Parts: sequence; structure tokens; C-alpha cells
Amino acid sequence: MQAALTLGLPAPEWIGLLKAEAARGRSVSRIGRESGIARSSLSMLIRDCYPAGSLERATRRHGARVVRLYRGQVLCPHLRARISGAECRAFAAAPMSTSNPDKLRHWRACRSCPLNPETPKGPT
Repeated sequence: MQAALTLGLPAPEWIGLLKAEAARGRSVSRIGRESGIARSSLSMLIRDCYPAGSLERATRRHGARVVRLYRGQVLCPHLRARISGAECRAFAAAPMSTSNPDKLRHWRACRSCPLNPETPKGPT
């Protein structure tokens, strides 16, 4: 088995949230069902022995969902920061800005964001 990547860097926030849920006495299976993460992967993430060379892919795949589920907030892919659900809805509903290039970039990013609450979701 490959050793876990430990560079002395702090774990991403979403992993801390998973660890906190486990520390509250919730089962790994239940957390996995809620978050959509396979039980075995979740167990390795919580124990800091995830065998991947980087957590980047796992963060892209699961990070936003875990933060939204356990913190009530959203990891905005455009801002690369945590914002409240209300802020996310406000950004998504804002009209297109033609006078501010930063706001225009954010508006464009919101249009294609999978977390956009304004985007109609198809059957899942």
C-alpha cells in the first residue's frame, strides 16, 4: 500500500468537516451515504491515509458537496472561497454587469456552475 501524502500541510476544510462528523459518533457508512463518498474512501480520508498522491481530484469531486451538506455553505469555484447559500443565490440571480470586468467574469462563471441554484436540474 502506498503511504499517505503528508507534507505538513493542513487538511482541506471539507476533510475536517468529515472528521468532525465522525468524531460526533456518526458511522462512516452513514456519512458516506449522505455525502456520496464511497465508505472505503471516506474511511481512508478520515484516518489520513488516503493513498492518492494529491487530494486535488477528491476535493474537486466532493469538497463543495461536503461543505454545503455539513456547513450550510458553498465552496464557490469562481471565488475559491466559502460563501453562504444566500450569497450564492444572490450572485446567481444578479444581472450581467457590463461595467465591471470582475463581476462579468463571475456572472459568466455562475452560468456554467453546477452549484448554481438558479439552473434547472434535470432528473437525477
